[in-house]
Amino acid sequence: MSKIGVLGGSFDPIHNAHIEVAQKAVFEFELDFVIFVPAYLPPHKQKLEVSDVHRLNMVSLGIENNHKFLLDTFEIESKKIIYSFQTLDYLQKKYFKDKIKLIVGSDTFNQLDTWKKPEYIAKKYGFFVMQRPNVVTDINSKYYKYACLSKTLMKDIASTQIRTMIKNNENVDDFIPKKVLEYIKDNNLYGK
Repeated sequence: MSKIGVLGGSFDPIHNAHIEVAQKAVFEFELDFVIFVPAYLPPHKQKLEVSDVHRLNMVSLGIENNHKFLLDTFEIESKKIIYSFQTLDYLQKKYFKDKIKLIVGSDTFNQLDTWKKPEYIAKKYGFFVMQRPNVVTDINSKYYKYACLSKTLMKDIASTQIRTMIKNNENVDDFIPKKVLEYIKDNNLYGK
């Protein structure tokens, strides 16, 4: 039986903090794999900056050198808003012999009551909670007993910040995997 972490998101674009979160989760929680699941359209967003194809290509490039990272296209292929519980159920059927947990940041963990079926996710799957800078995990949360907490802090990088930097022609070399940055430049993504 493998231990698998599931990391969902817009990945618009994927950046070094996403990669680092997955690497830390593999190390700290002794995971066999982390599955990256790009969203078609996250429930809390109106639209994304670039197409599904570009986001899939960027995730693929960003994780290609790590044999413990996998890409799943379930949400994008669905062509509709998919909730985390649906993705986890799909992946559990696909990896039926394995143990799956959702990887979230401490900020997201503290807002689980805004999600669809958070208690179902907590009881059936549970959470690997990665610590965001300046966001303390709520130990009084009713989901706390279903959480495994990371001991290390994540980098404080956001895709929104990176997109703004690219639009402003600022250097983002330290924030994005090299091949992803080349892809962004080659396809003129996030420009003015």
